[in-house]
Amino acid sequence: MSSRTRFISVAAAFLLAGTVQAQPTEAPPGAPALLAQVYKNEFAPRGQAFATEARGLLAATDAWCNGSASDATAGLESARAQWRSTTTAWDRLAGVAVGPLVKRRALTALDFNPTRPPLIERAITTAPVGAEAMERVGTPAKGIPALEWLLWTKNPAPQSPACRYTQQVAGELAREADVLAAGLTELAAVDWAADPRRTFLAWQELFNQWLGGIERLRWVQIDKPLKTAETSANGKPPVFGRAASGHTDASWAAQWSAARALAAPVAQSLAAAGQQPLADRLSAAFAAADAAMQQAKAQQPATLPAATRELAAVKKLVEADVATALDVTIGFSDGDGD
Repeated sequence: MSSRTRFISVAAAFLLAGTVQAQPTEAPPGAPALLAQVYKNEFAPRGQAFATEARGLLAATDAWCNGSASDATAGLESARAQWRSTTTAWDRLAGVAVGPLVKRRALTALDFNPTRPPLIERAITTAPVGAEAMERVGTPAKGIPALEWLLWTKNPAPQSPACRYTQQVAGELAREADVLAAGLTELAAVDWAADPRRTFLAWQELFNQWLGGIERLRWVQIDKPLKTAETSANGKPPVFGRAASGHTDASWAAQWSAARALAAPVAQSLAAAGQQPLADRLSAAFAAADAAMQQAKAQQPATLPAATRELAAVKKLVEADVATALDVTIGFSDGDGD
Protein backbone atom coordinates (compact mmCIF):
# COMPACT_ATOMS: atom_id res chain seq x y z
CA MET A 1 0.00 0.00 0.00
CA SER A 2 1.23 3.54 -0.61
CA SER A 3 2.68 5.27 2.43
CA ARG A 4 0.74 8.40 1.49
CA THR A 5 -2.68 6.92 0.89
CA ARG A 6 -3.07 5.49 4.40
CA PHE A 7 -3.78 8.18 6.95
CA ILE A 8 -6.74 6.82 8.84
CA SER A 9 -7.79 8.21 12.19
CA VAL A 10 -8.09 5.55 14.83
CA ALA A 11 -11.65 6.61 15.58
CA ALA A 12 -12.65 5.86 12.00
CA ALA A 13 -10.66 2.65 11.98
CA PHE A 14 -12.56 1.35 14.97
CA LEU A 15 -15.92 2.19 13.46
CA LEU A 16 -14.90 0.12 10.45
CA ALA A 17 -13.70 -2.70 12.66
CA GLY A 18 -17.05 -3.48 14.22
CA THR A 19 -17.24 -6.95 12.73
CA VAL A 20 -13.89 -8.03 14.12
CA GLN A 21 -14.15 -10.24 17.18
CA ALA A 22 -12.45 -9.65 20.54
CA GLN A 23 -11.72 -5.95 20.02
CA PRO A 24 -10.98 -4.06 23.24
CA THR A 25 -13.75 -1.67 24.19
CA GLU A 26 -12.04 0.42 26.85
CA ALA A 27 -8.57 1.61 27.69
CA PRO A 28 -6.64 0.03 30.58
CA PRO A 29 -6.76 1.69 34.01
CA GLY A 30 -3.48 3.56 33.54
CA ALA A 31 -4.53 5.18 30.26
CA PRO A 32 -5.98 8.46 31.62
CA ALA A 33 -2.83 9.24 33.57
CA LEU A 34 -0.53 8.42 30.64
CA LEU A 35 -2.59 10.49 28.20
CA ALA A 36 -2.65 13.43 30.59
CA GLN A 37 1.11 13.14 31.03
CA VAL A 38 2.07 13.00 27.37
CA TYR A 39 -0.33 15.68 26.19
CA LYS A 40 0.70 18.08 28.94
CA ASN A 41 4.45 17.38 28.91
CA GLU A 42 5.09 16.40 25.29
CA PHE A 43 2.46 17.20 22.66
CA ALA A 44 1.18 20.59 23.83
CA PRO A 45 4.69 22.04 24.35
CA ARG A 46 5.80 20.69 20.97
CA GLY A 47 2.79 22.32 19.33
CA GLN A 48 3.55 25.65 20.97
CA ALA A 49 7.21 25.41 19.98
CA PHE A 50 6.30 24.78 16.36
CA ALA A 51 3.87 27.70 16.32
CA THR A 52 6.50 30.02 17.79
CA GLU A 53 9.13 28.93 15.26
CA ALA A 54 6.69 29.18 12.34
CA ARG A 55 5.83 32.76 13.28
CA GLY A 56 9.55 33.45 13.44
CA LEU A 57 9.98 31.99 9.96
CA LEU A 58 7.25 34.27 8.63
CA ALA A 59 8.94 37.29 10.21
CA ALA A 60 12.34 36.31 8.78
CA THR A 61 10.86 35.70 5.33
CA ASP A 62 9.06 39.04 5.40
CA ALA A 63 12.23 40.86 6.41
CA TRP A 64 14.19 39.22 3.59
CA CYS A 65 11.61 39.60 0.84
CA ASN A 66 10.68 43.17 1.79
CA GLY A 67 14.31 44.22 1.99
CA SER A 68 16.71 45.57 -0.57
CA ALA A 69 19.07 43.71 -2.89
CA SER A 70 22.03 44.90 -0.81
CA ASP A 71 20.66 43.04 2.22
CA ALA A 72 19.59 39.96 0.25
CA THR A 73 22.36 37.61 1.32
CA ALA A 74 22.01 38.31 5.03
CA GLY A 75 18.23 38.18 4.79
CA LEU A 76 18.27 34.87 2.97
CA GLU A 77 20.65 33.31 5.49
CA SER A 78 18.41 34.48 8.34
CA ALA A 79 15.36 32.94 6.65
CA ARG A 80 17.26 29.70 6.06
CA ALA A 81 18.35 29.51 9.69
CA GLN A 82 14.78 30.07 10.83
CA TRP A 83 13.55 27.40 8.39
CA ARG A 84 15.93 24.94 10.03
CA SER A 85 14.69 25.67 13.54
CA THR A 86 11.07 25.63 12.39
CA THR A 87 11.54 22.31 10.62
CA THR A 88 13.20 20.77 13.67
CA ALA A 89 10.23 21.87 15.80
CA TRP A 90 7.87 20.42 13.19
CA ASP A 91 9.70 17.08 13.06
CA ARG A 92 9.55 16.80 16.84
CA LEU A 93 5.81 17.45 16.68
CA ALA A 94 5.08 15.24 13.68
CA GLY A 95 7.19 12.31 14.89
CA VAL A 96 4.08 11.10 16.73
CA ALA A 97 1.18 12.78 14.93
CA VAL A 98 -1.83 12.76 17.25
CA GLY A 99 -4.99 14.77 17.80
CA PRO A 100 -5.33 17.74 15.43
CA LEU A 101 -2.44 16.53 13.27
CA VAL A 102 -4.51 13.47 12.39
CA LYS A 103 -7.76 15.38 12.04
CA ARG A 104 -6.21 18.03 9.78
CA ARG A 105 -4.02 15.58 7.85
CA ALA A 106 -1.09 17.78 8.75
CA LEU A 107 1.66 15.43 7.60
CA THR A 108 0.38 15.71 4.05
CA ALA A 109 -0.72 19.34 4.22
CA LEU A 110 2.51 20.70 5.71
CA ASP A 111 5.12 18.16 4.66
CA PHE A 112 4.20 16.88 1.21
CA ASN A 113 6.93 14.83 -0.47
CA PRO A 114 8.46 14.67 -2.96
CA THR A 115 8.75 18.36 -3.79
CA ARG A 116 7.08 19.32 -7.07
CA PRO A 117 9.02 22.32 -8.50
CA PRO A 118 6.79 22.73 -11.62
CA LEU A 119 3.74 23.11 -9.36
CA ILE A 120 5.55 25.65 -7.21
CA GLU A 121 6.57 27.61 -10.31
CA ARG A 122 2.95 27.55 -11.50
CA ALA A 123 1.74 28.78 -8.10
CA ILE A 124 4.24 31.66 -8.25
CA THR A 125 2.68 32.87 -11.49
CA THR A 126 -0.79 32.97 -9.93
CA ALA A 127 0.48 35.35 -7.21
CA PRO A 128 -1.93 34.29 -4.44
CA VAL A 129 -2.36 36.67 -1.52
CA GLY A 130 -3.97 35.76 1.80
CA ALA A 131 -5.43 32.67 3.41
CA GLU A 132 -8.35 32.23 1.03
CA ALA A 133 -6.16 32.43 -2.07
CA MET A 134 -3.63 30.01 -0.59
CA GLU A 135 -6.38 27.47 0.04
CA ARG A 136 -6.76 27.19 -3.71
CA VAL A 137 -3.07 26.37 -4.19
CA GLY A 138 -2.39 22.65 -4.37
CA THR A 139 -0.75 20.96 -1.40
CA PRO A 140 2.42 19.90 -3.33
CA ALA A 141 3.25 23.58 -3.88
CA LYS A 142 3.11 24.52 -0.20
CA GLY A 143 4.49 23.53 3.18
CA ILE A 144 7.94 22.88 4.57
CA PRO A 145 9.46 21.07 1.54
CA ALA A 146 8.24 23.81 -0.82
CA LEU A 147 9.85 26.41 1.42
CA GLU A 148 13.08 24.42 1.40
CA TRP A 149 13.07 24.40 -2.40
CA LEU A 150 12.33 28.12 -2.54
CA LEU A 151 15.04 29.02 -0.02
CA TRP A 152 17.81 26.76 -1.29
CA THR A 153 17.11 26.02 -4.95
CA LYS A 154 14.99 28.88 -6.32
CA ASN A 155 16.75 31.45 -4.15
CA PRO A 156 14.58 34.37 -5.33
CA ALA A 157 15.54 38.01 -5.13
CA PRO A 158 13.80 40.32 -2.64
CA GLN A 159 10.66 41.97 -3.98
CA SER A 160 10.35 39.31 -6.73
CA PRO A 161 7.17 37.29 -7.42
CA ALA A 162 8.89 34.15 -6.14
CA CYS A 163 9.85 35.87 -2.91
CA ARG A 164 6.29 37.15 -2.50
CA TYR A 165 5.05 33.62 -2.92
CA THR A 166 7.58 32.40 -0.34
CA GLN A 167 6.04 34.87 2.10
CA GLN A 168 2.58 33.48 1.40
CA VAL A 169 3.72 29.89 1.99
CA ALA A 170 5.37 30.91 5.25
CA GLY A 171 2.21 32.75 6.27
CA GLU A 172 0.02 29.72 5.69
CA LEU A 173 2.44 27.54 7.63
CA ALA A 174 2.28 29.94 10.58
CA ARG A 175 -1.53 30.00 10.51
CA GLU A 176 -1.77 26.23 10.47
CA ALA A 177 0.82 25.92 13.23
CA ASP A 178 -1.32 28.13 15.46
CA VAL A 179 -4.36 25.92 14.82
CA LEU A 180 -2.42 22.77 15.67
CA ALA A 181 -0.98 24.32 18.82
CA ALA A 182 -4.43 25.40 20.01
CA GLY A 183 -5.84 21.93 19.43
CA LEU A 184 -3.05 20.24 21.36
CA THR A 185 -3.33 22.73 24.22
CA GLU A 186 -7.03 21.95 24.43
CA LEU A 187 -6.31 18.22 24.63
CA ALA A 188 -3.75 18.82 27.37
CA ALA A 189 -6.59 20.17 29.54
CA VAL A 190 -8.91 17.18 29.03
CA ASP A 191 -9.97 15.16 32.06
CA TRP A 192 -9.40 11.78 30.45
CA ALA A 193 -10.80 9.85 33.40
CA ALA A 194 -14.19 11.54 32.91
CA ASP A 195 -14.80 10.26 29.38
CA PRO A 196 -13.98 6.55 28.92
CA ARG A 197 -14.94 6.46 25.24
CA ARG A 198 -12.81 9.45 24.35
CA THR A 199 -9.97 8.01 26.38
CA PHE A 200 -10.27 4.67 24.59
CA LEU A 201 -10.04 6.29 21.16
CA ALA A 202 -7.15 8.55 22.17
CA TRP A 203 -5.32 5.57 23.68
CA GLN A 204 -5.66 3.60 20.47
CA GLU A 205 -4.65 6.59 18.37
CA LEU A 206 -1.57 7.28 20.48
CA PHE A 207 -0.13 3.81 20.01
CA ASN A 208 -1.01 3.53 16.35
CA GLN A 209 0.52 6.90 15.56
CA TRP A 210 3.56 6.05 17.68
CA LEU A 211 4.09 2.94 15.59
CA GLY A 212 3.32 4.86 12.40
CA GLY A 213 5.96 7.46 13.25
CA ILE A 214 8.62 4.85 13.94
CA GLU A 215 7.85 3.05 10.69
CA ARG A 216 7.73 6.30 8.71
CA LEU A 217 11.20 7.14 10.00
CA ARG A 218 12.54 3.65 9.32
CA TRP A 219 11.03 3.03 5.90
CA VAL A 220 9.99 6.29 4.25
CA GLN A 221 12.78 8.49 5.58
CA ILE A 222 15.74 6.08 5.64
CA ASP A 223 15.33 2.60 4.20
CA LYS A 224 13.30 3.30 1.06
CA PRO A 225 15.74 5.91 -0.35
CA LEU A 226 18.63 3.64 0.62
CA LYS A 227 17.19 0.62 -1.16
CA THR A 228 16.20 2.68 -4.19
CA ALA A 229 19.82 3.80 -4.56
CA GLU A 230 21.12 0.26 -4.06
CA THR A 231 18.97 -1.08 -6.89
CA SER A 232 19.50 1.88 -9.21
CA ALA A 233 21.55 1.36 -12.36
CA ASN A 234 23.00 4.87 -12.34
CA GLY A 235 25.07 4.39 -9.19
CA LYS A 236 23.94 7.66 -7.64
CA PRO A 237 23.87 8.01 -3.83
CA PRO A 238 20.53 7.86 -2.00
CA VAL A 239 18.37 10.97 -2.00
CA PHE A 240 16.93 11.64 1.45
CA GLY A 241 14.42 14.22 2.60
CA ARG A 242 15.74 17.68 3.59
CA ALA A 243 18.80 17.09 1.39
CA ALA A 244 18.80 20.52 -0.28
CA SER A 245 19.20 22.25 3.07
CA GLY A 246 21.58 19.67 4.54
CA HIS A 247 19.06 19.13 7.33
CA THR A 248 18.50 15.39 6.90
CA ASP A 249 20.34 14.18 10.00
CA ALA A 250 18.70 16.83 12.19
CA SER A 251 15.28 15.85 10.82
CA TRP A 252 15.84 12.19 11.62
CA ALA A 253 17.06 13.05 15.11
CA ALA A 254 14.01 15.21 15.82
CA GLN A 255 11.58 12.55 14.64
CA TRP A 256 13.34 9.91 16.68
CA SER A 257 13.31 12.10 19.79
CA ALA A 258 9.51 12.27 19.53
CA ALA A 259 9.19 8.49 19.37
CA ARG A 260 11.79 7.89 22.06
CA ALA A 261 10.07 10.27 24.50
CA LEU A 262 7.10 7.90 24.78
CA ALA A 263 9.21 4.89 25.73
CA ALA A 264 9.59 5.78 29.41
CA PRO A 265 5.91 6.52 30.19
CA VAL A 266 4.82 3.39 28.30
CA ALA A 267 7.36 1.32 30.21
CA GLN A 268 5.98 2.77 33.44
CA SER A 269 2.46 1.78 32.39
CA LEU A 270 3.64 -1.75 31.66
CA ALA A 271 5.33 -2.00 35.03
CA ALA A 272 2.20 -0.72 36.78
CA ALA A 273 0.20 -3.41 34.97
CA GLY A 274 2.49 -6.14 36.31
CA GLN A 275 4.51 -6.40 33.08
CA GLN A 276 7.97 -5.45 34.38
CA PRO A 277 9.89 -7.92 32.17
CA LEU A 278 8.19 -6.50 29.09
CA ALA A 279 8.87 -2.96 30.33
CA ASP A 280 12.55 -3.87 30.59
CA ARG A 281 12.55 -5.33 27.07
CA LEU A 282 10.95 -2.16 25.73
CA SER A 283 13.54 0.05 27.44
CA ALA A 284 16.36 -2.13 26.10
CA ALA A 285 14.98 -2.06 22.56
CA PHE A 286 14.76 1.72 22.60
CA ALA A 287 18.27 2.00 24.04
CA ALA A 288 19.63 -0.14 21.20
CA ALA A 289 17.73 1.89 18.60
CA ASP A 290 18.90 5.13 20.18
CA ALA A 291 22.53 4.04 19.97
CA ALA A 292 22.09 3.13 16.30
CA MET A 293 20.29 6.38 15.51
CA GLN A 294 23.08 8.39 17.13
CA GLN A 295 25.45 6.89 14.56
CA ALA A 296 23.13 7.21 11.53
CA LYS A 297 24.38 9.78 9.02
CA ALA A 298 22.84 10.48 5.63
CA GLN A 299 26.26 11.06 4.08
CA GLN A 300 27.51 7.71 5.42
CA PRO A 301 25.09 5.08 4.06
CA ALA A 302 26.98 2.26 5.77
CA THR A 303 25.73 3.61 9.13
CA LEU A 304 22.08 3.27 8.15
CA PRO A 305 21.26 -0.48 8.06
CA ALA A 306 21.92 -0.80 11.80
CA ALA A 307 19.49 2.05 12.45
CA THR A 308 16.73 0.58 10.28
CA ARG A 309 17.26 -2.85 11.85
CA GLU A 310 16.91 -1.53 15.41
CA LEU A 311 13.90 0.62 14.49
CA ALA A 312 12.25 -2.46 13.00
CA ALA A 313 12.95 -4.36 16.22
CA VAL A 314 11.27 -1.61 18.27
CA LYS A 315 8.25 -1.60 16.01
CA LYS A 316 7.95 -5.38 16.15
CA LEU A 317 8.10 -5.42 19.95
CA VAL A 318 5.51 -2.68 20.35
CA GLU A 319 3.23 -4.17 17.73
CA ALA A 320 3.41 -7.78 18.89
CA ASP A 321 3.79 -7.58 22.66
CA VAL A 322 3.32 -4.10 24.09
CA ALA A 323 0.09 -3.46 22.19
CA THR A 324 -1.37 -6.75 23.41
CA ALA A 325 -0.38 -6.07 27.01
CA LEU A 326 -1.98 -2.62 26.94
CA ASP A 327 -5.17 -3.53 25.02
CA VAL A 328 -4.27 -1.77 21.79
CA THR A 329 -5.55 -2.90 18.40
CA ILE A 330 -3.13 -2.02 15.62
CA GLY A 331 -4.66 -0.40 12.55
CA PHE A 332 -3.17 1.52 9.65
CA SER A 333 -1.29 4.78 9.57
CA ASP A 334 0.65 6.73 6.98
CA GLY A 335 3.79 5.11 8.29
CA ASP A 336 2.91 1.78 6.72
CA GLY A 337 5.39 0.81 4.07
CA ASP A 338 4.63 0.20 0.42
